[in-house]
Amino acid sequence: MQSFFFIHLKKKFIRIDVKDIRYVLSVAHHVKICTDQGIFIPHLSLKQLETILPSDSFSRVNRGTLVALDRIISFDKDEVVLKDVKFSFSDKYRKELENRITVMLHQENKATKEVNEVPPPSRKGKSNNNTG
Repeated sequence: MQSFFFIHLKKKFIRIDVKDIRYVLSVAHHVKICTDQGIFIPHLSLKQLETILPSDSFSRVNRGTLVALDRIISFDKDEVVLKDVKFSFSDKYRKELENRITVMLHQENKATKEVNEVPPPSRKGKSNNNTG
């Protein structure tokens, strides 16, 4: 897989480095490719870009948005957050994203649980007498 491709824009061919793509939006009969170098709006479809971009690096988050996985800062059931933009999430695409990435979840260890359930030591030997 090449690490770049060219788009035709204003009678020129412009190189787009895949690693620089932050996200891609579908806008009418064009796409808006947002990169570290700027925003480009060629006459392409999201489907066309999806076929050439590496599937292990990009994922749809809704019908009209494709994001670079390494640019995702956080996500929940409703939205995906990149550095300076948020996108709505649909259930279908959230499940696909969760299958593509590693999510570390807390798993309570049985030994840890048993230690936490041990009652605190009793206070035998201490008296409430203040003699002295």
